[in-house]
Amino acid sequence: MSEVFLQLLRPVHGGYCLAHRDGQTYMVRFGLPGETVKAVPVAKKGKVIFAEVSEVLQASPQRQVPVWALGGPGGTGGADLCHVKLPFQRQWKTQVLADCLRRLGGEEVYAQALAASGGELSCQGVSSGHAGASDAGGKRGGRAVETAASGACGEDADNAGGENGLGYRLRADFEVSPARRLAMTKFRGEELVEIDSFPLADPLISGSSLFSDPDSWSEVLKPGGRIRAWASANGLRVWNGHALFDESAHPVTEKNVRLTVPGFGDYLVAPSGFWQAHRQAARILCEQVMAAATSDFGLDSGVSTAQGERLGGPLNGAADGSVEASELSEANPTGDLLPAFGNRKWEEILELYSGAGLFSRPLTKILDRGGRLTTLEGSKPAVKMARKNLSGAPGRLQIRAGRVDARALADYSGKMKAPPLVVMDPPRSGAGQKVMAALARLEPERIIYVACDPAALARDLKVAVSHGYRIASLQAYDLFPHTHHFETVAVASRVR
Repeated sequence: MSEVFLQLLRPVHGGYCLAHRDGQTYMVRFGLPGETVKAVPVAKKGKVIFAEVSEVLQASPQRQVPVWALGGPGGTGGADLCHVKLPFQRQWKTQVLADCLRRLGGEEVYAQALAASGGELSCQGVSSGHAGASDAGGKRGGRAVETAASGACGEDADNAGGENGLGYRLRADFEVSPARRLAMTKFRGEELVEIDSFPLADPLISGSSLFSDPDSWSEVLKPGGRIRAWASANGLRVWNGHALFDESAHPVTEKNVRLTVPGFGDYLVAPSGFWQAHRQAARILCEQVMAAATSDFGLDSGVSTAQGERLGGPLNGAADGSVEASELSEANPTGDLLPAFGNRKWEEILELYSGAGLFSRPLTKILDRGGRLTTLEGSKPAVKMARKNLSGAPGRLQIRAGRVDARALADYSGKMKAPPLVVMDPPRSGAGQKVMAALARLEPERIIYVACDPAALARDLKVAVSHGYRIASLQAYDLFPHTHHFETVAVASRVR
């Protein structure tokens, strides 16, 4: 297929701009709404042609020089909005969220979400926590949640203190080239592209010898293999599928990665396991889940709860004699003290897709006396980590490994003592119609849904609303700057 001239329209889910020509629909990467471009078709699915911009004929004022050249056209695809000014990226994501809610959720879901958001949807910017990607020291601190509204797109709206949306990733996955260099695969392909930088990564990763002195990693970087780099609480950790290595490429005795969530303590995560990528994400999402769980009104504006006041006593580190438990206890001797939230307590809490226990541990602090927290997670390694992270936590805990499906929820329904609080953080594909319908049959009082995909969220909220739930709160967070991804926290309450 040859190049085509296109007038780009609105952004749509997946990092694309919509365009039409000669009765044909195009989904175009690396463009901006309103631009006139030349585009090269790269694939066709059904009646839709997917294309990439090859030349910009009339540029948008929201276009910038890509912050990472390899993330652009013909590159690796790891930064598909790197050509968009950071404040407008948040407008872009807000428009995508609104489109998904209305088109896939329906008018009722969209109307409820809009009302729950105070009449205006927004995607809040989140600081990476340091002044810029060049800060190899990785300074911590600074504002976590930017206050720019969805309509603010001035050049400096989200760049206070040098904030540029770089240096935020706590983990990064790389391929290894035949020359034992870090590489990524091209978007929609298998060709490896060697990289000499990755500015989205935490300075502990991007400023490490993995890039500056790759020869020192020759015994770790095996051609054809893969590695995962972590900016952990103990410094750089690199996992090659068999062992963990420090910043000097020396093996360490640790079996797992230790990560600190300010206000919530230290967690252990399997080196190949899932953890939120953005340095601030775990804290912000924990705060929002806890605020939603303990309030009688759900979240208000979605702005992070102020820190300083504390709730409850510390969670004591485990002391079961294992290397991981000892490591966790020594790293966090005073336990984790939670920020202050509401006063609501729960007799029953059900957490689905519970992972390594990020939300589980603070949720134990809001159980009524004799209350029960039940978790369900399909990954056995994640469940193993959750048991370690929850060791010593208060309350009756049932930490279960198993598939989240209608059968599992039906089994749980016969054991409930009260309408539960449900907290769920499903994978990108969402929970799905069957799970959401089965969940509604449990008649939980409140559902807190953490979503990494707006399309899946919209479909799942449609099921919840059709079963008598009302969207009480909804707020999106730009936890993946320079990519099309973002997270949303939604709260649905049962209509009495």
